[in-house]
Amino acid sequence: MEELIFGLIGGTALLMYGVDMMGDGLEKASGETMKKILTVLTGKVWSAFLVGTFVTAIVQSSTAVTVLTVGFVNSGLMKLPQAVGIIYGANIGTTITAQLMAFSFKFKLTDIALPVLGIGFAINYIAKNKKIKNIGQAMMGFGMMFLGLKILNDGIPYMQQSEALKYFFTKYASIPVVGVILGIVVTAMVHSSAATVGLVMVLSQAGLIDLQSAICIMLGDNIGTCFTAQLASMTGNINARRTAWAHTLYNIFGVAITWITLPIFMKIVIFTTDYLTANADISVYIANAHTLFNLLSALLFLPITKYYVDFLYKVVKRKGDHSNDKVHLDKLLLDTPVAALEASRTEIIRGTEILKDMVLDVMNIAYTDDRKRMTEVVDNEAIINEMQKELTKYIVEISRKGLTESQSIMIPAMISSINNIERSGDRVIEISSLCNKKIDGNLSFTDTAISELKQLEKTIIELFNSTIIAIKNRDMELIDRIIKLEDEVDEMSERFQENHIRRLNEGTCNVDSGVLFIDMVSHLERIADHIYKIAMYSKDELFGEKRKYN
Repeated sequence: MEELIFGLIGGTALLMYGVDMMGDGLEKASGETMKKILTVLTGKVWSAFLVGTFVTAIVQSSTAVTVLTVGFVNSGLMKLPQAVGIIYGANIGTTITAQLMAFSFKFKLTDIALPVLGIGFAINYIAKNKKIKNIGQAMMGFGMMFLGLKILNDGIPYMQQSEALKYFFTKYASIPVVGVILGIVVTAMVHSSAATVGLVMVLSQAGLIDLQSAICIMLGDNIGTCFTAQLASMTGNINARRTAWAHTLYNIFGVAITWITLPIFMKIVIFTTDYLTANADISVYIANAHTLFNLLSALLFLPITKYYVDFLYKVVKRKGDHSNDKVHLDKLLLDTPVAALEASRTEIIRGTEILKDMVLDVMNIAYTDDRKRMTEVVDNEAIINEMQKELTKYIVEISRKGLTESQSIMIPAMISSINNIERSGDRVIEISSLCNKKIDGNLSFTDTAISELKQLEKTIIELFNSTIIAIKNRDMELIDRIIKLEDEVDEMSERFQENHIRRLNEGTCNVDSGVLFIDMVSHLERIADHIYKIAMYSKDELFGEKRKYN
């Protein structure tokens, strides 16, 4: 009995740790592949479903992908329908681990656990390349997972002889509702449905539970795995909570439907397994039940996703203060740098758009002497100041993670970009002060001066719009256009100031108004310089490439 207990404790620990290490290593090794998720942020539910399946099959952690999805929605990088599609796919992708475990029982893969562990350690220890080191880590996890299964498997004879275990599983675990609850509790505790499925396979190999009991525990696993996403969403906004509940309710509805049709579902599992695999043992039936449950649930929900999302909007409602909805940099993304950097890029775009609005508002005040928009200008400047502080902190947090060379290049470019936005905001505030002097001093600009300011503003706004597009989607042709626009701003600024000095000499313009005009042109030219610098980062460093100097 002592050997059985120690084997259960140690084997389960190795199985859980192996699954976690394998998933972590695969996630790091395929960090760039995580961008595949980002390619469907504005895509359809079906494409999100396929990418969710693909990415989770690679990183082997539906919990990690679901938590990441909660972070995407929380940061505004993803809409709820796409998040729901990714969740459908993630549930299917993670079943590959269970299939591997079933495969290991049939082909004795557990016997190569130690060599794989040793090779993985050697690769991780010797390799200099981060990607190869991460592959080594994944192999170590793979080896530990199978070593854990081997230790648990070695305990099967002791389990078969244990009257206490026989009594518990025969008397209680055979009751469907108890099996489901057992699956929920164990999976919620270990945060890994794959580890629980592995334990179920071992118990079934020992003859302690039959296929129905194993399926009931597996159904509970799918609900238990939702707890991590629920915990992650607690500090998120309303959309993050909806995403977590989308995952939870999706699994609950799937379990409820399977529960009602359990005899039919078992027939489907048995028929499919017998058709695909000759002389399959019970672990194959369990693995196939796990895959079929998630596959059938996805096929059932995909056509009705629109109605399911509408249901989530009605059921999960805002409560109290809505200020928490304004989350743009989610800490849930920090463990996946590629996603965190994408959130940071989105924040730079948001800052540039706010700055553009500030320029439009302050120039409207300069033309009309109407101070109505002054409050918005000041409020937006405060938002940009806070954004600079928060984004800089966030990027520093990202820099402390294990970054690729490409990701490391992006860090200083992002910090410099947000600093340029903040400095431009200060320039807009300077222009607003000039507007106040103009209004308080009852000063006016000539029609020619206003026309020149509008020409300059139009060019700068085009520079803003082009820069925003360039940050979103790298476009070298647009970069060439931005360079020309910046040259135009410089040329205009110099020409307009000379024109105004000539008007002053001719006496067609007030001296005080002339000073304000020249200062405004100077500040606008400096704003264009700051935006131009951000645009230049978008041609290389903001996308992870070293700058090439001629």
